[in-house]
Parts: sequence; structure tokens; C-alpha cells
Amino acid sequence: MLNFLFSAVGKFLWWIARQIARLIAWLTVQAVLHPRTTATAATVTGSVAWLGWQLVVSTSGLALVALSTWKAAHPRSFEQGVGTWARTWWHKWWIYRRQWHTAFTRCDLTVQAGSEVFIPKLKGVRSTPWWDHLMVELPVGQSPKRYEHDETADALRLAFKGERIVIKRREPRLVELAFMRRDPLLSIVPATAIPASVADIDWRRVPVGLNEFGQPYTVSLLGGHTACAGSTNGGKSGLGWNILRAIAPAIVAGLVRPIGIDPKLKELSQGLPLFAQGDYVGLNTPDLPEATLALLERLVAEMNEANERDGAAGERDFVPRKGRPLTLIIIDELAPLLKYWPRRIRDKIDDALGLLLTQGRAAGFIIIGAVQEPTKDVFSIRDLFTRRLALRLPTESHTEAALIEKAVDFGAACHEIPESLPGVLYSLQDGAKSTVRARLGYVTAEDIDELVAYVEEAGKVVELDWIREELGGIDITAEDLGVSA
Repeated sequence: MLNFLFSAVGKFLWWIARQIARLIAWLTVQAVLHPRTTATAATVTGSVAWLGWQLVVSTSGLALVALSTWKAAHPRSFEQGVGTWARTWWHKWWIYRRQWHTAFTRCDLTVQAGSEVFIPKLKGVRSTPWWDHLMVELPVGQSPKRYEHDETADALRLAFKGERIVIKRREPRLVELAFMRRDPLLSIVPATAIPASVADIDWRRVPVGLNEFGQPYTVSLLGGHTACAGSTNGGKSGLGWNILRAIAPAIVAGLVRPIGIDPKLKELSQGLPLFAQGDYVGLNTPDLPEATLALLERLVAEMNEANERDGAAGERDFVPRKGRPLTLIIIDELAPLLKYWPRRIRDKIDDALGLLLTQGRAAGFIIIGAVQEPTKDVFSIRDLFTRRLALRLPTESHTEAALIEKAVDFGAACHEIPESLPGVLYSLQDGAKSTVRARLGYVTAEDIDELVAYVEEAGKVVELDWIREELGGIDITAEDLGVSA
């Protein structure tokens, strides 16, 4: 009996020793792998032992009050200095590290070699107020295509309770998994601000809204034309108005010549002062189809002359400049031009649009066109628009007609955009089989009035400077031309 007792106690003590050894080994590994967390824990423990818990708690409370005050007083600097780091640290530990092994095992994203199982490694986490960006190193034998499969990606998203997942290839064996934790597009995006000067305009990155990562969503006004498809009240008009606001100083400086074609007689009419005489057809235009055709044919003739001059001068790429403005042709609705006006007019309009779309880029004649019904029989010139955006649409087939075949497979869920989110859109990434989700700025009537007032007032200032220069020293005041102070 005594021998049995000694044997049981010995085995128990040996078991305790082994557990303690395992705990020490685990803590050592964690300390090596996570030096910042280890240093923080050691600092707190040492402070409590050396200073007493009362002083540590009091100091922590004061720090919390100071940080709270900082966040309330200046949220942006707090986010840059503390918020991003704290959020990243917490999400990395609580959401990802804690269930990494389980999530990838159950989503069948491991590689087995003999008796060993290899799991993708989490190389880094970067958190924003809306997204967590994870850099993941794939084990040998695993392809990024495994993650791009719809069912696998959705299973991984649900495993980490993300609202949306975006997968990007970064380097060989390195992919970025982005999980949306909060949607920045649920709130209305304000209209694009009018820049202070022409120097602030980037022609290839004109801001028109916000993308789902909380960054400016931009379009290019050089190198190609842009089409925007969307159902009624989807927010299509926001594209044109945001572009006009973003390049307003260039309009005043004569670097942009806006052209307005408004078959609905309404959308562009509030901005009539932005268009020179003869450069707008719509409200109060007699025989609108004939007037539209005449305008387009005149633009084709001007484009041909510009291309001929550029060819003689050896110029291949267009850049807006004095005497050679960017001719920006905004068509509020393409459907009447392509489908519903009389056929004899439509055929000629189709020819004129085809010439502008195929030859206008090099001469600086750029079309921004909107269409409500992007089906093949209506939007027959889709492929001539190098850049295409799609807002809320009724069906998957409309989405693919507006963007590209299999656009839904690439993530464009335009048929799922609710009516409560006008301006939300999907566009294809340049050179990639993936989509960008964004929301156009919401342009109100007041925003359009502000744009018109800016162009009119700034235009008077430009006119005043020109008159002073022409008169050679005779003083003309701002009040003489009615320019506000």
C-alpha cells in the first residue's frame, strides 16, 4: 500500500513537472515570437511590483483620460498616432491569431505532406476603421487560386466574421486577404470639392467619390472614354457633376471645353452657364435629334482637324494646354441617341460617336456617357468605352452587359445594390479580373449652383486680367465688371 502511494505521488509530481515545463516552453516561444506583447506584460508586472498597484492604476486612468481627450479634440491625429496601432494589435490577437489554425483547417486551406500539415503563415496585419488587411504567406504546394474560388473565399470570410472579402496577389506565395469590418459606403459621400487651382488637378486621377477602402475614387480624363450604367435614381449623373467640380479651375482657365448633350432636357440644364454658345443641346433646343447630330458632326470635324495638326507636328499624346483645351463631351443619356430617336438620325449619330470614340482620345475629345439600359441592342458601342462603371442594375445580365462578360464572377454585384444606396458602383480594375466598389459623391442642387457661381465669378476675374493686358495700363476695376470681392 505504501509503495502504491509513493508511486502515485511520484507520477502526479512528474505530471505536474511536465506541465510546468510545457508552460515554460510555450511562454518562451510566445515571448520570442511576440516581443512587443512580452515587453508590455513585463513592464506592467514590474511596475506593479516596484511601484504598487495603486500608483499603476492611477497612472493608467490618467493616461486613459488623456487619450480620450485627444481623440475627441483631434480624431485624425489620434487615429494616426494611436488608433491604428491599437486596433491592429487587438484584431491581430483576438480575431485572427486566436482562431487562425481552426479557420484554415476547416476551410480546407492547408497542405499535407506525409504526416505533416502546413498552414499559411500570417505575416502581418494592418487595420483601418473599415478593413483589416492581412499579408499571408502560402505554404509550398498551395496556389492563390484556391483562395479566389467563390465558395472558399466566402467560407474564409464567414470564419473571421467579415462583411466582405477582397483577395489580391502581391508576390509569389504572398497574398493579401482584406476583410471588411465596417462599410464606409453606407454614409452619403459629399460632392467633390472644387480645387484651389489648376495645379491641384491630376488629369489621370480626377476624384469623383470614395472607394470601399475609404480612399478617393478617381477616374481618368486622358487616354480613353468612360461609360456609366445604372437604373433610374441609381446616381449616374453624379459622375459628370463631380468631374466638372473637380476640374472647375481648368474650365475657367480655358483648359477644358465642356460639351453638354441632355436628351432628358433636365439634368444638365442647371449648369447651362458652364457651356459656351453652341456647345449644349437639351433644354430649349428646337428639334433636339437634329441639333444633337449637328453638334456631334461638328465635333468630328474639329477632331479631324486637330488630329491632322498634331500629326504634322509629330504629336501623339494629348495634354490640355492653352489653345488646345480638353473637349469633354458629357452625354446624360445615350439610349435616345442609340435606340429611340428616328433611325435616319440614329445611324448618323452612331457613326459620329464611333469616330469620336475611336479617334478622339489622341486629340483630346473625351466622352463621358451615361446609359440606363445597357443591353446589347441599346448599348451597342459599349466596347468603345475603355472605362466602364456600373451602379444599381436590375439583373446580373445587365451588369455583364454594362461591364464585361463574367463581371458578376469577378465580384460586380450591381443587382444587389439597394435603392437606399444611390451612387454605389462597381468598376473593373485595370488589367485585373477583380472589381472596385465605390460610391460617387452626392451632388445637390446647391453644389451645382456653387460650381456655376465659381466658374462665372472666376471667369470675370480672368476676363478682367485679359482686358487690363489688352488696354495696356488703363485701369479697369473689378466693380466695373461686377466681380465680387
